[in-house]
Amino acid sequence: MQTTIYTDGVNIVLPLLTFLVTLLGVQKFIVEPRLEARISRRKYATALYLACKELSVHLGHIHERLNSSDSNVGNAMKKIPRYDNHGDAAWFTKEGYFTMITAYKIAAVSAWLRAYQNELIFSSYPETQKFLKSLYFGAQNLKLAFSTGTCLWYYYFDAIGERLIESSEKGQATITFSKFCAYYIDESKFLLFFEQVHMYVWFLGNRESKYLATIPEIKRRLQELISLLEDKNLLPGFKVERPDTAVGELEKAHEAGWK
Repeated sequence: MQTTIYTDGVNIVLPLLTFLVTLLGVQKFIVEPRLEARISRRKYATALYLACKELSVHLGHIHERLNSSDSNVGNAMKKIPRYDNHGDAAWFTKEGYFTMITAYKIAAVSAWLRAYQNELIFSSYPETQKFLKSLYFGAQNLKLAFSTGTCLWYYYFDAIGERLIESSEKGQATITFSKFCAYYIDESKFLLFFEQVHMYVWFLGNRESKYLATIPEIKRRLQELISLLEDKNLLPGFKVERPDTAVGELEKAHEAGWK
């Protein structure tokens, strides 16, 4: 009787052990890599989505206002930090705000694209590689939209994004707008590095037809990136809105005697 019980126990335990080993193997070599790959694909999705949305809305607003003869947006964009700030830190959030926020939003999209591609580039998981390929082509098309026939060169678009990236234990992130402005004030090399972006913004503000023609194409490429993220179910829906910028209010304040 004891031998029979022992034999039955072995017959029960061995299949159970085999099942557990198989389960652990599936968990370790199939489930976990799949989850990790999914997490890596989602990691920067929301940040890139919001950056693309905000830039698209911002450029749409610019395009609309520049086509209006009574708009002051053009003059607000024709500010060059290197020449116009005169060492005044307040300039960056007042007279220089519009050119600064435009430059920042362009660079932020580049930064999140670079961070995203850096996160995925060493993954061997097929689904991740497929997504990376789509992300890369989306970034390539956006760079072409910005750089074709303009002063904002193709590879320089990558560089301005890389300059905004900060790394930590949690991963990569884009510096805030306030830190972006602070670097302009405190680091002359940082300011000079972004001068080409401000040239692009200046030409837009000057209503140069070649530059204005880039906006619809840029918006189209941004929407393609947004659609890619939405189609892959990598994020919940977001709605980005913004009010019209009251560019003339600063001028009114100066005329009224505010200093």
